[in-house]
Amino acid sequence: MNINIQKNLNIRFLKDALLAKLSGLLMKAKSELTEDEEFNEVEELLKCIKDAKKEWINANANFEHAVENEIIDFYTYEIKAYQLRYEYLLKKAKEKGIKINESGIII
Repeated sequence: MNINIQKNLNIRFLKDALLAKLSGLLMKAKSELTEDEEFNEVEELLKCIKDAKKEWINANANFEHAVENEIIDFYTYEIKAYQLRYEYLLKKAKEKGIKINESGIII
């Protein structure tokens, strides 16, 4: 029984050491982003924000034309999902120091 306990402790120790090493590598890799990579990341975020806003607007337009209860429910959930996605992306932009006005223009 003591051998099994020791094996479990060794496995746990190795697993923790591996996770710590991977975590350190990820942090290092993230901190070493080049300016081009940061620019591409910001561009991608802005594209996602614009797309999310378009999807939200389209869902609202589709809701306006819905007649059946099931379709109305569907568009209600879709509107909420796109709204939450848009707000989440705006929050991410704000965390990166990017300010966007109502028209989607960077300030």
